Amino acid sequence: MQLSRVFKVRPLKCRGQSSKRRYVLEIQGLVQGIGYRPYVYKQGIKFRINGWVSNRGSALVADIEGECADIKTFLKKIIKEPPKLAYIQKVKVIPKKIKGYEEFKIIKSSSGENEVKFIAHDVATCAECLSDILNPSSPRYGYAFTNCTSCGPRYSIVKELPYDRINTTMKSFEMCPDCEREYNDPNNRRFHAQPNCCPKCGPSLRLVDSKGKDLLSDNPIKDCVCFINKGKIAAIKGLGGFHLACQAENIEAIELLRKRKNRPHKPFAIMVKDIEMAKKLAHMTKEEEQVLLSNKRPILLLNKREPSLLPENIAPNTKKIGIMLPYTPLHCLLFKEGISSLVMTSGNISGGPIQYENDKAINSLRNIADLFLIHNRRINIPVEDSVVKVMDHKEMIIRGARSYTPYIINMKINHEILAAGAEQKNTFCLSKNGYGYMSQYLGDLKELNAYSTYEKAINNLERILEFTPDMVAFDLQSQIHSKYPWTKKVYIQHHHAHMVSCMVEHKLFGPVIGVIFDGTGLGTDESIWGGEFFVGTRDYFERVGHLKYITIQGGEQAIREPWRVALSYLHCINYDKNQVLKGIDEEAINLVTQALERQVNCFKTSSMGRFFDGVSSLLNIRHHITYDAQGAIELQNILDASIKEGYEYSIIEKDNTYQMDYESILLGILKDIEEKVPNSVISAKFHNAITNATVELVCKISKEYRIKQVVLSGGVFQNDYLLLDCLRKLKECGFVVYYNQQIPINDSGISVGQLAIADAVGGKS
Repeated sequence: MQLSRVFKVRPLKCRGQSSKRRYVLEIQGLVQGIGYRPYVYKQGIKFRINGWVSNRGSALVADIEGECADIKTFLKKIIKEPPKLAYIQKVKVIPKKIKGYEEFKIIKSSSGENEVKFIAHDVATCAECLSDILNPSSPRYGYAFTNCTSCGPRYSIVKELPYDRINTTMKSFEMCPDCEREYNDPNNRRFHAQPNCCPKCGPSLRLVDSKGKDLLSDNPIKDCVCFINKGKIAAIKGLGGFHLACQAENIEAIELLRKRKNRPHKPFAIMVKDIEMAKKLAHMTKEEEQVLLSNKRPILLLNKREPSLLPENIAPNTKKIGIMLPYTPLHCLLFKEGISSLVMTSGNISGGPIQYENDKAINSLRNIADLFLIHNRRINIPVEDSVVKVMDHKEMIIRGARSYTPYIINMKINHEILAAGAEQKNTFCLSKNGYGYMSQYLGDLKELNAYSTYEKAINNLERILEFTPDMVAFDLQSQIHSKYPWTKKVYIQHHHAHMVSCMVEHKLFGPVIGVIFDGTGLGTDESIWGGEFFVGTRDYFERVGHLKYITIQGGEQAIREPWRVALSYLHCINYDKNQVLKGIDEEAINLVTQALERQVNCFKTSSMGRFFDGVSSLLNIRHHITYDAQGAIELQNILDASIKEGYEYSIIEKDNTYQMDYESILLGILKDIEEKVPNSVISAKFHNAITNATVELVCKISKEYRIKQVVLSGGVFQNDYLLLDCLRKLKECGFVVYYNQQIPINDSGISVGQLAIADAVGGKS
């Protein structure tokens, strides 16, 4: 959420006989669930202010009386030095007649209408609460649910606004007298901390086996660590759902987790005890360290140190490793028992949604986990760990979830719209009172349980925002069903939505040149697009260029088996298939070749993602994949960055459209394969050819359309080398270049683009 933390307010003028004044103050933004009311109360007492402060809907409202000089100081303090988690979007200060208040107090919250609602994110454990759980003399020593106004659960437990305990899943835990005293003490940091609790009155932990039988542990955390140290796999219920955890130093335990979860190659994330341990495992810039230590505590993608202190099977065939630091008291207490690093992967069946309810988790994960560390604080809505990286010295979100979502964007939207998002890496987006609300990452919707979670997440956010759509926006190829059959439907082209998602983030209205590289997306000509060059705005686009079409055999199977893509490219240029595709059964090659000749189960595509897949297979890197973009990731991984040479390429004009022709690039690759040039060199030359061709094509479009703003989007641009090289070379040519940073560059960002386009066209599609 890009909102200002420091807000300017017109200075008050103290004139007349009496210097006593009264004002009604309204602060809009992220002001609830972060200790703002208690902070305003404390400052009011300090500066001799009378009146009241309250949550009204999603705003903080205060009716204040006092001496003019005191009010000026008070306002300066609460607006220019707000609580560290606050983001102020708008401030109103309205003069009123003196009412004669005799005290300053916090009054009961109430709901509001026609206002922007800001929803607090879950926040990592603060230093003070960490000190409490590690201090033997503290009443919260060793307590896994310790929190205060600066940290703890928010979005994952809230059912509706305003953010009060009664509107959260903590409603079922009545505070004990000690917690009640803290809650009502203005000088306590737990003053009006809605999830406040302690061992006497709050949630508790249990350790159970894979059948749900209680293991009768006096110290569930310590016993859980003992099991993990013996090579067992634990399902641990955290802030927004379950993790599957094992010891990160234990190669056999990691392999067992891979086997049980049916995840043979996809990298696992790890959680390490502290920043010092993280630095031993990965190279880290100052910006990366700041992200890792932030109160968001995402999984941060870092470059591995070599040789690694951890087994290669944590993140095989990649130079990156995903690392996060403990972000709940429970995590901190696990590491207190002597573990230095844990594999922490989403508690789900591969391809399914994260589990977050105790009984369902035990039923679903019992064949993976040996034991379950569970608790009885209900999670209202599941939230995965966020995944980010630092690109060009700036944070770039790959998967927006815990602590980052709902992502709230000032879009000046004129309609109430539900944008359904993409079917893969799904998020959805709602608009209300001019703002867009992008949901957390919800995964791939082809699995029934994932779709149920998606529907629940929509219902939850609709309830919080009191939202009913004027229209629903879908992807052109969407199979997502609308629960609003009577509402106007708008179908948005996939790559246009990619382009506009970036435009929204950077407040661009166009026209721009859009370069959109990804794996798949239905085009307006019924072909599968993915290597696209657009000129357009939010309400229209013109396809002015693309990667030359290739006919690929195999449908969805070709995505899982890149050798089919490679074979399709070889067939297109009449090259000997058996000479290159080593390790593939000759009969299978012949069958696919016959299918290509007869156009059986074939599709026409301009996909850049498939081009990368095909090249990875040509180099014998990956003929079959077990996770999305595996071949392309491993192709980048072997790249020799010292190689600046690129393959020859050609750009042709056909049907009033520029086409990036792949034939010269392919022939260059095949020649190098014949001459036994190292794959690391071939990969570099391939990447450089794509960058060079992209820049030349953009220059041609710019000359014709006189546009200097360029937008880069689509999942292929998660390739660090490709993105940075395109950025550098386009800037050298005088372009102003934008790419997704806070809104994901992959399909998770699609929903924001859909929302903006649907609003711009006003339902005319």
